Amino acid sequence: MGRGIIMTITGVFVFISASLAQDLIISPKKIIYRRDETIIQDPIIEDGDAAANDWEAVTVIYPHVKGLLDTLLAQKIEATLDRYYLQDSLGGTPLPYLELLARKGQGLHDYRINYNKNDFLDVTFHWKLILGHLYEEFHTFVIDLTTGERVKPSDVFMNTSGLVAKLKKMQKLEVKEKLALINEYPTCSFVKRELGGRFSTRNLTNFSISDLGITFIYDYNREHICANVYPTGKYFLTWGQAKPFIKPTGLFGNFIPSNTVNQQVSELNSNKPREDTR
Repeated sequence: MGRGIIMTITGVFVFISASLAQDLIISPKKIIYRRDETIIQDPIIEDGDAAANDWEAVTVIYPHVKGLLDTLLAQKIEATLDRYYLQDSLGGTPLPYLELLARKGQGLHDYRINYNKNDFLDVTFHWKLILGHLYEEFHTFVIDLTTGERVKPSDVFMNTSGLVAKLKKMQKLEVKEKLALINEYPTCSFVKRELGGRFSTRNLTNFSISDLGITFIYDYNREHICANVYPTGKYFLTWGQAKPFIKPTGLFGNFIPSNTVNQQVSELNSNKPREDTR
C-alpha cells in the first residue's frame, strides 16, 4: 500500500510539473529608454523604428512572462530576467538612463529562448552595442521554473575540477584552429591577445541546456569586424558525456539516463560514513 501511495504522489508531482512548463508563455515587449522617459510597448507597436534613429535611445525587446496562474512565481521569474538583462548583473541595482546608455549603447537589444520545458527556461540575451563601431555581447542562463531562480553551478555540477579540465582541452583545440586563421587576417592580429584566457570554475555559470545535452559557454569580447576569427566559445557535451559532472540528485539529475543516476546515487551512499551499530 505504501508503494502505491508513493507512486500516486509521484504521478501527481510529474503532472503538476509538466503543466507548469506548458503554461509558461514568453512574449516580447518593447521598452524604449530615453533621457526623459521610458516607453513600454506591450504588445509591440509598429512605429517605423523611430527610436532606432534616436542615437540617445536604448531599445530593448524584453521577454514578458505570461500564462502562469501563480502570479507570485511569474513575478519572481520576471525579476530574475530583469536582474540579468536590464539591470547591473553584479549587484542587481537598476541602472540610471545615462549609465545604461554608456554601458549598453544605442541599438536594438533582444533575446532568444533556447529551451522552455521540463521546468526550465533557457534564455540568451543579445546586446548590439553601437560605440563608434558595432560590438556584440551574448549572455545565456537557465532559470528553474519551480522557484523562479537562476540555476547555479552548485545546484547541478560536481567534480568541477574534472569538468573544467575537460572544457579546457576542448577550448585549446578550437583556439589552435582560430590562431591559424588569424594569420590570414593581419587587421585582426589584436584578437590573439584575447585568446589567452582559459576556462575556470567561474566560467561554469554560463551554460545552455537541451534534451540532448549541455553547452558550456566561454564569453569572448567580440569585435564585429573580426567576428569570424573568434572561437565560438561553445563546448557541447551530451548528457552521457556530462554524467561524471552532474549531481544525480541535483536539478539536472533527470536528464541523466536512469541507470546512470541509480549508479551514481549508490556510489554516493557507499561513500557516506556508516553508523557504528555495535
